[in-house]
Amino acid sequence: MLSLRQHLPHTPSMDTLRPSPSPVLIVGGGPSGLVLAIILLQNGIPVRIIEKSAVPRLGQRGAGIMPRSLELFMYIGIIDQVMKLAIPMPRAKMYKLPEGNQCTHEFEMAPPTNPTPANPFLNPVMLGQDRLEKIYHAKLAEYGCSVELGTELLSFENKSDGVDVKLLVRGMDPNAEGVVENTTYEWMVGTDGARGVVRKQLGLSFLGETRTVENFVVGDICVDGLSQNHWHMWGDAGSTLQVTHFPLLTSLFYSSFHRISLRGTETPNLFNFVVAGKHINHAALYTDQDSLRKCFSENTGRRDDLKFGTIPWVSHYTPNIRMVNKFGKGRVYIAGDAGHVHSPTGGQGMNTGIQDSFNLGWKLALIVKKLAPPSLIETYTEERIPVIAEMLNQTTKILNRTFKEKDEGPWKTPGSLFQLGVNYRWSSIIIDERRSLEIEREAEEDDYLRDYEFDEEEEKIDSYGLDVDGRLRAGDRAPDAPGLIDRGPRIQSKRSCRLFHIVGTSYHTVLVFPELANCKSVLNAISLYPKGVIRSVIISRRGRPIPSGWESADYLFEDHGGHAHDMYASSDVCGVIIIRPDVMVGAIVRGPEGLHRYFRGIFTR
Repeated sequence: MLSLRQHLPHTPSMDTLRPSPSPVLIVGGGPSGLVLAIILLQNGIPVRIIEKSAVPRLGQRGAGIMPRSLELFMYIGIIDQVMKLAIPMPRAKMYKLPEGNQCTHEFEMAPPTNPTPANPFLNPVMLGQDRLEKIYHAKLAEYGCSVELGTELLSFENKSDGVDVKLLVRGMDPNAEGVVENTTYEWMVGTDGARGVVRKQLGLSFLGETRTVENFVVGDICVDGLSQNHWHMWGDAGSTLQVTHFPLLTSLFYSSFHRISLRGTETPNLFNFVVAGKHINHAALYTDQDSLRKCFSENTGRRDDLKFGTIPWVSHYTPNIRMVNKFGKGRVYIAGDAGHVHSPTGGQGMNTGIQDSFNLGWKLALIVKKLAPPSLIETYTEERIPVIAEMLNQTTKILNRTFKEKDEGPWKTPGSLFQLGVNYRWSSIIIDERRSLEIEREAEEDDYLRDYEFDEEEEKIDSYGLDVDGRLRAGDRAPDAPGLIDRGPRIQSKRSCRLFHIVGTSYHTVLVFPELANCKSVLNAISLYPKGVIRSVIISRRGRPIPSGWESADYLFEDHGGHAHDMYASSDVCGVIIIRPDVMVGAIVRGPEGLHRYFRGIFTR
């Protein structure tokens, strides 16, 4: 549901037409901005979200949705709508040229995997970004919020206590003269993309490289004669375009074929395409749809059974591999493509931006509510920058392989790109007493190392979890745990639920395992914090009696399947697990002392 402000009549000032402004202005109506808006609204923070464009975006664009994003969609309440429309990642088919009709190889780009108790989503899905954004808009509408199209940020002044902004409001008429609006906000977040004004005016660095050799033309096209259930590929991405009947492209004649891919979408007969290769003449293909259709015909074997029709959306892309060294300063921050751009290989862009918004959203909400100090927002940069750096590293490796290797290798999706291993173990606000105890034990067992003067190496940052040993650490993604049976005396039917149905974006969730921690003392410690910001969950083993001192807990569960204990309490120490609002493990501690140490790093003292 897209409720959009119409063009307002010309007045000297719009200040008198608007109520008191929302505390947060979000500049940019793409996925990162929309997700951030939803999270803030779930936290009770009014937002205003503006978009320079006067019309909604078209096209599949970033259609790959990774398993971690599917989990996050649960917490903002859109997973059912997404899964109803999304389709599995299609099987890839590679064709032999010059005929173009013989399939030489067929393979799964991401082989289907059955879910596990810890991971309810293990398979990427595909859904056009235009359709996904409609789902976001419908969720915003539930909170009485809508994106203001045709509203452009002209400039801003970053002050110690707020942000003064100058906006130009044209509304739905892109040719309107518009009205200048001057307003003050407590905070501003730029989600306006790589070419947006927020990062530039804020003066943040955007270091990296532009790969002028590898070029892409991307878009959507209607095709008759192709299976909708496959991702069809012709040619070699390391070569250049085969051109024999292109008057506009005669300067690009080579004897080898170019790689073309056509991916079936959730819309019948609509395929998302990528024309990839070196030295593409962007102007000829991007601006001339007849030439583009000829390109498809020429480079898929001139097959009579394929009919290339309407092209609803087309764009061109030269890989930029860049990132900021920090996500903001003062009262202005950025998220998503405004802070990092990369090759489209790997399908990480939109998914990474969503995680930016989850990391930033709960922290900003606590700050706006005056429950956390403004300094908490500095951990947004601390935690996300190493993740972004590794994301650029992985996607660039895939890009390089795509233009060098001729087999299916670069097109297969490694498990790390599912983003389930992304972690913040190094963060200054993470507390892991279990890890500290394990280090002490290992040191006692390995005293001989000191005799030989071996220095223990500092643990390296592994932001994508490439070398994890399977043990849960503070800073990791919180795993799911199904089969929790509600044992509260107020519950008539002993319903079963999963942990992911209990956590949320507007509060911390504290898990207490009574075999390892004293329930009453932990709950007493939680009661000292503001009401509503922490939910307590007691989880006992199957068949055990109800633990004493549980009465003030928000939930009392029996771990019927044993999954919660397997995931969170498999060792004999540390029975208190704190899950943050972005559903990352904030702390693993033994009791109230560790709990207070964690929350002292979060809340205002």
